Amino acid sequence: MASEEEIKLYNEIISKGCCKRCALRYLGHGRTLITFDDPDICLLNFGHISPLDGIFENFQNKKMKKNPCAVCLDLLSDRMFGELLEHQELSKVSEYLHEHFVAYITFPPCILLRDHSMKIHLKNAFPNVFDVSKVIKIKHAWRDSIEKRLCKVLKKSYKHLSRLTVHFYTEYLLEDEELAVVQDCVKPRTQKNNILSRHCVESLLESMPDEDFNKLVRIPPGIPLYEVTFKEMKFFSEAIHLVGNYCKYSRELYQIPFVVDGKIVNGYSIENIILEALKKVVSFKGMVFLASSFDDASFRVLGKGRTFYLQIQDAKVDSISHQQCRTIERIINAAKGLRVKNLKQADKKDIMVTMESEQQNPRSYKLLCIVYKCKNVDYCVNAVNMYSKISIQQKTPVRVLHQNRPYNSKEKKIYYIKATKIKNNLLEIELCAECGLSVGEFVNGDFGRTNPSLCDIMKAKVELLAVDVVDFQSTLACAAEEEDVEI
Repeated sequence: MASEEEIKLYNEIISKGCCKRCALRYLGHGRTLITFDDPDICLLNFGHISPLDGIFENFQNKKMKKNPCAVCLDLLSDRMFGELLEHQELSKVSEYLHEHFVAYITFPPCILLRDHSMKIHLKNAFPNVFDVSKVIKIKHAWRDSIEKRLCKVLKKSYKHLSRLTVHFYTEYLLEDEELAVVQDCVKPRTQKNNILSRHCVESLLESMPDEDFNKLVRIPPGIPLYEVTFKEMKFFSEAIHLVGNYCKYSRELYQIPFVVDGKIVNGYSIENIILEALKKVVSFKGMVFLASSFDDASFRVLGKGRTFYLQIQDAKVDSISHQQCRTIERIINAAKGLRVKNLKQADKKDIMVTMESEQQNPRSYKLLCIVYKCKNVDYCVNAVNMYSKISIQQKTPVRVLHQNRPYNSKEKKIYYIKATKIKNNLLEIELCAECGLSVGEFVNGDFGRTNPSLCDIMKAKVELLAVDVVDFQSTLACAAEEEDVEI
């Protein structure tokens, strides 16, 4: 049971205009109870109030309108909880197939000033009873008060690390006026658009001495004229990350939609094929496609394939299973000229490591070239085969200068090169080169921007007809084949 001093502390908190949930926060009892759901029962159990107090208070509330809480501005009131729980958008959250959810509240930072002001007052008035280290934060009290109610409405359980997030936003009419008293105490670089954020105010209160705070803010806080109001609710599911390898067998298939002047000229691309396959298995809002490197439409990607990454945004599912990945692969592989394998869900950091590794490792190519203005094709073949390794300098290719790429020169190494005559003036060039080599520019010289080029080595005009990327040093482990999942 509460001691006489603790009862006096409670009465002081209430007399200064605080609500009962804020009283529980300052008393430090909330964490030892089940929830803040019914503060009257909590306070009654600890002996801070008697049954008659509740009857008298209910009678008073019917006679006159109660003022908003001097600290939380009624953020922790049953009125506010009712508005949040009755919001029509909550029905859309229930459509997600997640078992768990996590909820957050964004409230006006001026509440932190009021909270700090009350803590200083209680610390000065009750130095032997009030323990500021036991005070429960407003955001924790809010979560404990609404958690069970939200679980009932959404028919999901609460989990801090859930992918499904429900975020409520509130506002206060006099927020700017109340924050203005500490505006000059904050460094300009820590605030955006002259607006004080909650984190900014928290940092200020942690570093500001009580004496300086007393000069700026009223202690204890005054009774407010307005309460906080509900502004909006947002909900989303954390992105799901997939990684896999693709092989491209068509020279007419683009990696991404081909866009000219903002209009899609050719939408038949690897990205679109994968997107349409995903839509048949998973419901989601958007997709981001990223490959370890860019392939021109004329390139074929053979061997073990190129690593690609998918970010599935706001999916209605918590994860994409191994069986679903196999189903997606089979739908994609039914398309002409494309095959995807090893598709799986993974952590984004691990995916980035895999893709960066592939970008750093050598890459093997087979080139089909035609030679012009050359009296002796055999001389051209021998000229190439004299080299075991070549170091070349490549300036930013002319074809990408319009993309505002950095204008610089880079050294690229070719670790292996071999030329073979196929027929007449047709040659096959096999080479293994450092990642980032612009193959087409190595062949034609790009108006002298690549030095030496294949034209320089052969002392002839050389045109590139086709490119095959035949092997990658870094690829994903193959997954076991499994049956499809019904769609």
